[in-house]
Amino acid sequence: MNSSIWVERHHLYSKSSIDSLIFYAFENNIKDIFLQVRSRDDALYKSELVSTNQNIEENLDPLEYTLILSELLNIKIHAWINTYLIWSSPNPPLDKEHILFKYPEWIDNSNKGNNLDNSTYLSSSHPEVNSYLYNIVKELVEDYPLLSGIHFDYIRHKDNSYGFNDEAIIQFQKQNNFNPKLIIKNNNELGLTKFETDSLINIWDTFNQKSITKLLKDIKYFINSKDSKISLSAAVKPNPFEAKNRWSQDWVKWINDEILDFVIPMNYVVDEEIFIENIRKISSQINNKDKVLMGIAIYNQPISMISKKIILSRYSGYSKICLFSYNSIRNNNFDLASLKYEYLNNKFLIED
Repeated sequence: MNSSIWVERHHLYSKSSIDSLIFYAFENNIKDIFLQVRSRDDALYKSELVSTNQNIEENLDPLEYTLILSELLNIKIHAWINTYLIWSSPNPPLDKEHILFKYPEWIDNSNKGNNLDNSTYLSSSHPEVNSYLYNIVKELVEDYPLLSGIHFDYIRHKDNSYGFNDEAIIQFQKQNNFNPKLIIKNNNELGLTKFETDSLINIWDTFNQKSITKLLKDIKYFINSKDSKISLSAAVKPNPFEAKNRWSQDWVKWINDEILDFVIPMNYVVDEEIFIENIRKISSQINNKDKVLMGIAIYNQPISMISKKIILSRYSGYSKICLFSYNSIRNNNFDLASLKYEYLNNKFLIED
């Protein structure tokens, strides 16, 4: 059973932890590693654009060291970056060069007031944000030629009440001659019918979806211009309809228009019926199942259920699996050998 796995940043702080990761992957036939090198606007690599994570062992470039080891063992490394998410704590960053302090006008806003859960996102529709993120990817691609891929996480809005950055609204008004926030809050006072309100809000939703898609298009164009073989991928919400309409994440378009090389739907639910329903919805929308790696959680369910979901995925035509995450293996004593045994004993259920 070939598989791939996500690896969180704290497994990259020292050479010894990276050694453990790479040899574990090799021994367990893990072919692709999605390595978190950007978490909360920090870098686990040498960067001229972003501050280095302060937990890293002295004189260590975690990404470079991982790439050297992985090349020897024929393991592909994808640089996993948190795209728009930049902070998730009630306390502000200690680093005064953090983007929260340098560019507060780039932060995304809700139309409902305060940010209650402390997570902070950049605005995808602020004109300068995507340029900043584009340059981060450009730096990674140019400085680390051994990379096999760039993997985008949190390439979406925080939720459907977000996207209301002040400058983004100004830019939208210039194009469309109305303020979406006023339409949402005052549609009754403005005398708008539900159809009229929904139509105007749909224009606003499309504006936000296109802003995120444009970042990926620009990066794809850059990759092509370099004649690079590096792949582009994203972790996405597993229900494609909800992904687009709630989080402005139009990932079906990204795949069908060949903007991304593949996606990993985060199909982490325990409930088997919801898991299957997500697969059905994915299958109804995409043109090429080879461009989907089914994301399956190993932190919230027993091995028997994980094995069954791998089998269900493969039975549905999704032969590539990505497990979330290495953290569960190292910290929760998850036994990958037992999962392989369970899987091999039941794989006769798969139609080749």
